[in-house]
Amino acid sequence: MTGIDSLQTGLGLLRAAAEAAEIAQAASGLVSIDGCRLADNYPLAPLARRIARSVTEAGLPLHHCPRRHPLYRLGGVCVLAVPPGLADGRAGITVSWTPHNLLVLDWDRYGTYTGTRQAMNTALGGVLLAFGYLVTPFGSGGAWLVTGHHDDEPGASR
Repeated sequence: MTGIDSLQTGLGLLRAAAEAAEIAQAASGLVSIDGCRLADNYPLAPLARRIARSVTEAGLPLHHCPRRHPLYRLGGVCVLAVPPGLADGRAGITVSWTPHNLLVLDWDRYGTYTGTRQAMNTALGGVLLAFGYLVTPFGSGGAWLVTGHHDDEPGASR
């Protein structure tokens, strides 16, 4: 094995470890709609983690939704578990784009804020569909409610 081959092998291992850590970090920061950490035994936790992984694999940053989190201001994809009472009787995971606080707080650019949020939410819906999630529009801000994945449907080929 040449020096270049061993360097590429080493970089591959480092890259794989970094990717695994990034996905683990994304999944560990998920919260429910009340801002509390999503418990492992919560029925929708596996779906929320799967969405976080897909969004991360697509290259989109996850938003740190709790306001007390130091990275809250940065924006990104907000993934929140929603109990059945808030989504027309359906339980699911809401997925939406949250802009950086600099854009949110600048009232002179409110049109830019709403246009950016709308464009990113539209694109996010396409990303979720491409990954095979069952999505429906949620609320008036362009968010999506994910209720499952096509692989989870009865009779789906595995």
